[in-house]
Amino acid sequence: MKFLINPECYHKICESCVDRIFSLGPAPCPYPKCGKILRKNKFKQQIFENLFIEKEIDIRRKVGAIYNKTEEDFPNLNEYNQYLESVEDIVFKLSNGIDVDKTEAELNQYEQDHRIEIIEKTMRESQKNADLIKYQDSMERLKQEKLKIQKRMELEDLEFSKLQQQDLLDRMANSSMTSEELIKQQQNQLSKRNSQRKRQLQQINNQLDQQFSQTNPLLRNQSGDEDAVSSTVPFTPFQGDREVNKKYRMLQVPQTIDEIMNIENHTKGSYHDPYVFGLAKNKEYLGAGWRIGNVFEHALDEAFMGLGCNIEVEKSVSV
Repeated sequence: MKFLINPECYHKICESCVDRIFSLGPAPCPYPKCGKILRKNKFKQQIFENLFIEKEIDIRRKVGAIYNKTEEDFPNLNEYNQYLESVEDIVFKLSNGIDVDKTEAELNQYEQDHRIEIIEKTMRESQKNADLIKYQDSMERLKQEKLKIQKRMELEDLEFSKLQQQDLLDRMANSSMTSEELIKQQQNQLSKRNSQRKRQLQQINNQLDQQFSQTNPLLRNQSGDEDAVSSTVPFTPFQGDREVNKKYRMLQVPQTIDEIMNIENHTKGSYHDPYVFGLAKNKEYLGAGWRIGNVFEHALDEAFMGLGCNIEVEKSVSV
């Protein structure tokens, strides 16, 4: 059996009885001594187990639709807080049955006296909400487009890494250079390419951000200029992949091939991770330019990220 409630009295009535009693129009509540006139379109399912909470939320929604001013409508914070206190006083009286008739009369009178103002405020808030939804939708599409580009570049880099790995193995078999020299040479090439790819990705992201700011109305000020982006775009302290001063000092880790192949005897007083040590000896990983130091550095970067960051100083840096 499915029960419904009506905000007029909050008495529980089964759905079939609601259809039977109120289908032909408004009718009194069937509960003894209630007498409230109920309408079918006002019945709803109970959300909260505690009916007092259900009632208070409905009252807050009703009062909030009438007393709908925001802080920007007041000359100072003190007057806005007094306004909020008066609203809370109305909600408290209606929720606890204190001077209900008098309070509802005052509420109705306020609504009549400020009807135009209430409607205008509601329309402005509706427009803001609609613009915000459009903005959030655009931000999500922008994010997905960036992820798509990043994923494509990662796949390209992975394919390039496999080709470089095979090339290194071929050169190790045929070249007169030592393995360490070949690996170092390839590592330098990979480092240069990674830097180039990083700049390329950043450039693409900047272009997408610029296009987004030009087409999104929320990123324009009232005069129609488009120089208000820095004040409306969600703030990120590190501005993407901008170089951040490291707050730690790395311990010494094996660098040469001989040290890596005998890594257990070259990490005393340094980092210890048997699993990563095993990966460090893998020639395929070495050939692809992977190094154990990068693992520990990445972990430390994530652990220390944001420590010592002064938000106010970061905000002053131009995007």
